[in-house]
Amino acid sequence: ALAAAARCRVELIGRTPLDDGTGGYHEPAHATDLPALRAALAARGGLSIAEIEREAGRVLARREIAATLAEVHDAGGRAGYRALDVRDAEAVQQAVKETYATYGRIDGVVHAAGVIEDRLLAEKDPVSFERVYGTKVDGARALLSALRRLPQLPAFTVMFGSVAAVYGNRGQADYAAANDALARLGRLWRSDTGSRTVTVHWGPWAPVGAHGGMVGPELGREYARRGIELIDPEEGVLALLRELAWGEPETDEVVLTASGR
Repeated sequence: ALAAAARCRVELIGRTPLDDGTGGYHEPAHATDLPALRAALAARGGLSIAEIEREAGRVLARREIAATLAEVHDAGGRAGYRALDVRDAEAVQQAVKETYATYGRIDGVVHAAGVIEDRLLAEKDPVSFERVYGTKVDGARALLSALRRLPQLPAFTVMFGSVAAVYGNRGQADYAAANDALARLGRLWRSDTGSRTVTVHWGPWAPVGAHGGMVGPELGREYARRGIELIDPEEGVLALLRELAWGEPETDEVVLTASGR
């Protein structure tokens, strides 16, 4: 959407390497969804169930990245991608520095990294909690620290939060805490720098096309049972663009849902 609106260049960061690093390995191209991938990988033999699950997830992630890069190009923009973990402050600093040096500017930043590992608090492993919390919070700290070193700050910074931070959600104590802290970092960043900064506390998005989003079939059924509607992806994108274009500069948190819940 940003590429279509501004014909801009989009630099994407994610943890998944586009090169699988296996040399002669070939992905099962005929397997187009998760069940088919599991079956194809199992048929090759030599992999445990856990290894099949991890590899299937990596294959789908690589495909989604490639599809996103193609979509940006088709929309009239240009796109680049580099693989790193946003919790790695040194790697983030280098990526931001190199991007600014190459293009002479960074106009806007969206921090959308997130991990969901829902469990009731009594069942939550501390390592899992730290993974969920750190991806949001440590990632934001690393990114904002790198931006602060630039000769000129971006015109806007967007943090992708969650409605769970505002209303809470069963099984998401870690995710709620992470997004609440994320919003606090965004508020401090706006106060310190005076730059347009907003944390968007999203409700759940509906899947569309190849983009499954973060709501699987089981969770989708639970939301339907509770009367929670899913955000239409096109409307969600437009809502964010409207907020950036016409939102009040002093507003640093907004809640965007489809059903008001």
